[in-house]
Amino acid sequence: MENDYAELLPRVCAVLGDSRKSVVDDTCLEKLLDCFQAITGNETELCILQKIPCLINIVNASKQKDLNPSILSFIMRLTGLLAASEDHFCKLEADGIMNSLFGNPANFETEAWKDATVRCGWLLGIQNMLHHEALIHFLCKHDCISEIIWLQKDPSIFVASTASQLLANILSFTLQHSEFATLKTSSKIEVTDAVGTVTQLNSTVWSECVCAITEHIDEFLRSNITSNIQQSLKLLSKISVTCSPVCFSSLWLKIEGSIKLLLNGDLTTIGQPLAELLLNVSRSTRCEVLHSKTWELLRILLSSLNQAEALPLATGILKLQNCPQPLRMQAMTTMFQPLNYIFNMTSAQPKDAAVPVVLDEGSNHRVDIEQHLSKKSTCISLICQTLSHLFEFLKMPSQVKDLSYQGLINSVLTILQLCIGTAVPTTSAGIKIGRHLIGCIKVQRAGIDVIGAIVQWTGEVKEVENALNLLLDYVRNPDTDCTVLKKTLQALLQWMLCCIKVADSAVFENKLQEFIHGDFISIIKKRLFDVHWEIRDSTVEFLGELCFQFKEIQSFCLLIGTSGLPHLVLELLSDPESYVRASSIIALGKMDYLSPNWQTLSNEKNLMEEKKIILSSLLDILNQDTEGFPRRAVVKVFADWAKNSHKLSSCELADVVPVVLKIGGYDLDWEVKMYSLELAEAFIDGSPFKSINSYADALPNNIRSTQVRCFLQNLCDTGIFDILFHALWDCDRPVAQKACKILMKLKTTASRADSIENVKNLNGYKPNSESFHSWLSHNHLNLKNVEDVMEVLITLDLEYQHQHLTCSSDHIETSLRSLLQDILAAAENSEENDADCY
Repeated sequence: MENDYAELLPRVCAVLGDSRKSVVDDTCLEKLLDCFQAITGNETELCILQKIPCLINIVNASKQKDLNPSILSFIMRLTGLLAASEDHFCKLEADGIMNSLFGNPANFETEAWKDATVRCGWLLGIQNMLHHEALIHFLCKHDCISEIIWLQKDPSIFVASTASQLLANILSFTLQHSEFATLKTSSKIEVTDAVGTVTQLNSTVWSECVCAITEHIDEFLRSNITSNIQQSLKLLSKISVTCSPVCFSSLWLKIEGSIKLLLNGDLTTIGQPLAELLLNVSRSTRCEVLHSKTWELLRILLSSLNQAEALPLATGILKLQNCPQPLRMQAMTTMFQPLNYIFNMTSAQPKDAAVPVVLDEGSNHRVDIEQHLSKKSTCISLICQTLSHLFEFLKMPSQVKDLSYQGLINSVLTILQLCIGTAVPTTSAGIKIGRHLIGCIKVQRAGIDVIGAIVQWTGEVKEVENALNLLLDYVRNPDTDCTVLKKTLQALLQWMLCCIKVADSAVFENKLQEFIHGDFISIIKKRLFDVHWEIRDSTVEFLGELCFQFKEIQSFCLLIGTSGLPHLVLELLSDPESYVRASSIIALGKMDYLSPNWQTLSNEKNLMEEKKIILSSLLDILNQDTEGFPRRAVVKVFADWAKNSHKLSSCELADVVPVVLKIGGYDLDWEVKMYSLELAEAFIDGSPFKSINSYADALPNNIRSTQVRCFLQNLCDTGIFDILFHALWDCDRPVAQKACKILMKLKTTASRADSIENVKNLNGYKPNSESFHSWLSHNHLNLKNVEDVMEVLITLDLEYQHQHLTCSSDHIETSLRSLLQDILAAAENSEENDADCY
C-alpha cells in the first residue's frame, strides 16, 4: 500500500463510517471492494490491518443504528474479506462484530433487513469467509443455514440467486472435507480446490451442516410443489459443478430415490431443470458407478419428455463424452424424427424405392410429433427447434460420423420446398404441414443454415444438383425475404465451391457448368437491380465473393466477363443506397476486374479507357460521397490493389496513391483514415527499396545512403510523410497508433544513412501536435525534402509516443488514489449542496 493512498484512507473510512454523510455512489463502493479484494489476495488480513488500522473503524461503524443500507452491505462484504482467515475471524467474533453482522438476521433491525442490498451483502460476506472451520461452527451455532435456505425464495432475484449459489458452495465445501475426514490422518489437511485453500475441520460439525442442506433438498424434491422442486434441481446442478466427483457421488446416493420418483410423475414444468441436472452430473463426475446410473436416468427422461422438451436434452446427450451407443442412437432418433416424419408424409416416391432417409422404418415416431405438427404455431416451433439443434449438431465433426447425410439433405430440402410451394405432399398430413410452412420465414432461415452447414459432407452429384436447384429457386422467388435471400446466397456459394474442392471434381465441375449456363446469370442480373436495397446489397456481395473464389478458373472468368455482370456492378456505384455502393466497390475489388482474365474488350486501348473510368469513378466517390461506408470501401480496395501489384502497374499506383492519400488521409471518418494508412504502408512495402533493412549492412556506406535517400525521396514525392505526421497527432487513437508504427519502421530505415550522425544525438524530442508544427516552422523543415524528413524522423522520440498511445485513455483515472479522491469529493460536494438548500 503506497503512502499517498494510506493518507487518504483514514478520511475515506471516516466518511463511510459516518451516518451523517451522504451515501457514496454504489459503483465507487464496488470498485473499492475490488481494490481490497486484490490487496487481500497478495497479503494476509492481519498485515493489511496493521498497515491500514483505520479499516477496523469501518467495521465498528456497523454498530450504528441509522447506517445507510448500501454502506451496511459494503461493511458486511469488507468484513467477510478481512475475516477470511480463521485468526482474524475469531478476533472479530470475540469483539461481537461477527454476531452483530452475521448472526441470525432476526436480530437485525426490521427496516435494515427489509432492504435487498443488506440481505445480499450478508450473503456475500459469508461467501467471502468460506475458507475455514470457524465459519461452519458459527453458521450452525446461529442457525444461519436455515436463513440461507429461506432466502432462496427471496423476492429479489439477486438475493435468491446469491443464496442458492452460497448454499451450493457451503455444501460443496463441507462435502469436500468430509471426504478427507474419513481418512485417518492428521487433524488438519490443506486442500486446494475451486473455493481456495481451506482447512480440515471437525467432521461432526460438517455432518450437521450437510444433513441440514441435504434434508432441505430431499424435502423439496418430494414436496409436489413445482417451485420447490425446480429450486432443488437448480441447486443440485450448481453443486454438481462445484463439488468433487467422489463427494457428489455420496450426496447423489441420498437423493437418487427422489429423482427417480420425479421421473415417474408429471415432467411438464420440471423436465428442463431435471435434464440440466443429469447432463451436468454426466459431464462433471467421473465415477463409473454413478455414470451407469445416470445413463439409465437420461434414457428414461429422454423417452418421457415430449418432443419439444426432448430436443435440447438429445443435443446435450450427443455432446457427452463416452456416451453409450444405445443412448446416443436414442438421442439421434429423437432429434431426427420430426424431419423423418415430414419427409415420409411428403415424399412422392413409392415405399419400395431406394430413397435415402434419416431413420429406418424401425424407428417409430413419437405420438406427440403428429400433435405438434397438426397446429401451425406448434408445427413451426418444433421444426425451427429441430433445425436449430441440428445446425448445432453439425458443428461437432466428431459426433456426426454415423449420420445418413443423403437422408438428412433430402429431409431438409423437402421442408424448404414446402416453404415455397414447390413440394407436392402425398398425404393429408403432408398437405396440412405444407399449409403451415408456406412462406414461413423462420423455418426458411433455419433450414438454409442447415443446408449451408451440411455441404462439407456431401458425396453424391445428385445431392449437389438438388441443393443448387433448390437454392436457386429461393433466389428466383420474388417473395423470398431479404434475410432469407442473404443466407441463401451464402449457402449457394458454399455449394458451388464444393464442386471444385471435392477430390474427384471433374463430374462435379461439369454439373456446376450446367448450373451456371442455365438461369443462374439471368437471375443474378435481375436481383442486382431489385427494388429492395437489401437484396441488391446481398447479391453484389455474393457476386464479388464468387468471382474472388473462382478467379483461377479461366472458363468461369470468361463466362462472367462476357455476361455483362461486371458492367452492372459499375452501374451500382451510383446506387442511391450507401450500403449498396460500398458493397459494389468491394465486389469490384474482389472481381479482379483489372486483371487479364476479365479482358472482354477487343484491344488494349479500350481496356486502358475502361481502367480510367473505374479509377475516376472510385476517386469521385472518395471525394464527393457524403456517406462513410462507400469512402471506406474505396480506400480499402486501393490498399488491396497496392498489396497485389498485378492489379495496377507501378506507374498507375504512383499516379493514384498520392491522390487517394491526400483525400483519404484528411477525411473526418476514422476508418477512412485507417485504410489510408494501410494504403500508405502497402505502397511503402511495395517500393523497389523495401528490402533495404535486410541487406543494408553489407553495402558500402555511400551506396547504402544513396538507396535510403532515393527510397525516402520517393515517399516524400508521394506525400506520404505529410499524411503520416498529420495522423500521428490524430484524435482517434487507432489512427495515431498506426501512423506511429509506420514512422518507427521508416526511422529505422533513415538511421542507416551515413550523414545523419549530427542529428542522432538530438533523439528524444517529445512534442505535441501544436509544438510539432511550430517546431517544423521555426526550423524551416519541409516534409517534401528528404534531408529534412530524415532529421525529423531521427529527432522525434517515436518510441515514447508509441508507448504513450498504447496506454489506455483512463490509466490515470482508474487508480485507487483517484477512486479515494472521488469518494471524498462526493462527500464534500454533498455537504455544500446541503448548505445551499438552506
